[in-house]
Amino acid sequence: MHFRHFGKRVCWRREFGTATTSPCTLSRSAAQLSQLPPVGYVYLDTVPYRKALELQKQLCQRRISEIHAKPPKRSQRKHSDVLILLQHPPVYTNGRRNRGKLQEDEVKRLEQLGCDYIETNRGGEITFHGPGQLVGYPIMYLKDHFLATKCFVQGLEVTISETCARLGIKAASIEGFPGVWASDTQKVAALGTHVQRYVTSHGFALNCTTDMRWFREIVPCGLEGKTAVSLQSLLQEKQSNLDASIDAVLPLVVQSFAQTFGCKVEPLSKVSPFTFEFIQDFIKSA
Repeated sequence: MHFRHFGKRVCWRREFGTATTSPCTLSRSAAQLSQLPPVGYVYLDTVPYRKALELQKQLCQRRISEIHAKPPKRSQRKHSDVLILLQHPPVYTNGRRNRGKLQEDEVKRLEQLGCDYIETNRGGEITFHGPGQLVGYPIMYLKDHFLATKCFVQGLEVTISETCARLGIKAASIEGFPGVWASDTQKVAALGTHVQRYVTSHGFALNCTTDMRWFREIVPCGLEGKTAVSLQSLLQEKQSNLDASIDAVLPLVVQSFAQTFGCKVEPLSKVSPFTFEFIQDFIKSA
């Protein structure tokens, strides 16, 4: 059993264990947990990566401007925290650690496979996004949740681990290797985040029914000797009849996110109609 320390408290993490019944505090007191705002979630189906990137940028800018210009009471803010869930058409993305380092010939080779190649400001290195992969972009103001960046990232790891556990799959983070792992060599979810003035963007990518052949064209996250794996293949190995589709896994992610971060997670249309309408209008725009 491995333990991960979150500030002064210890949140137990059983490596490759089963789901917990009590929420991870992420170093926060009961009094702080009682003050947390709700997070609205929305599923956008399939969105091109560049469009999703611009959506995150605009939401972050709006949140930062609203919070820091003339800080209103939290209840008076137009925008809320939001967990954006979606899929992407096939795309390879690279993070800050490896940005600008991929040779032009290699970029062309990847594009000739029938996908885009995009460099971003998230953490980490090269990875793949595509159909059958559930991507989550939390746009959250960390101060409202009494979280430091490190605890936020650890919370995302716990969220994915708990989601896997709800399917009977043992998975956890491994010290020194970003993401969530089903074994010492099999990564089931990639993580890469960005934080600006305590507002988060980017997030996680959980392989549900993803075609894993895309990952064979790269060294995922720059980790030699490691491979990516999907929930579907892990369930097949267990001869399990549980469903690994996006429709089946999405509510498990929402439940695990709420349990881990200790806040209510409800449909965005209920939490913030204003934010919901903004996102819908943005997605419909050219």
